[in-house]
Amino acid sequence: MHTIAIIDPGSTLTRWLTCTLGQVPRPLGPAGGEAELVIAAPGARLPPGNLRCRVLLLPGALAHRAGGVRAGWVVSYGLSRRDTLTLSSLSPRPCLTLQRELVTLAGTCLEPQELPLPPCPSPLLLLAWAGGCLLAGEDPAALGKKPCPFPGKRL
Repeated sequence: MHTIAIIDPGSTLTRWLTCTLGQVPRPLGPAGGEAELVIAAPGARLPPGNLRCRVLLLPGALAHRAGGVRAGWVVSYGLSRRDTLTLSSLSPRPCLTLQRELVTLAGTCLEPQELPLPPCPSPLLLLAWAGGCLLAGEDPAALGKKPCPFPGKRL
């Protein structure tokens, strides 16, 4: 099992990752910390303290702040073509697009592809959840079969 930490101003993403991955991502506070995978939720702020990780998953809008983090690699998610994880469609159901190779914590290389996701009213939370699941080693084909992780939640 990999160590996963989350920078989550709310608890919605933490709850859903816990249900999906079977482990509770530990919260990171302002002092920072260390984990194999650190996930920054939408609206999160990177801690100004010491932050070390193998992989940092963060919103593309925070990518310019990743330079202060000691990370092996950074994966961005968002609705921009520059983000590694984005959505190619939202209706009738969201479709995740891997814009470039994604290496999981176990070293598996996922090639660029499109993956159906469960319908969800919050695109950025859905991308953070899907990215965390993929990086932790969840089966890409199984993501679309999961129920909506954030019913009724809007950004």
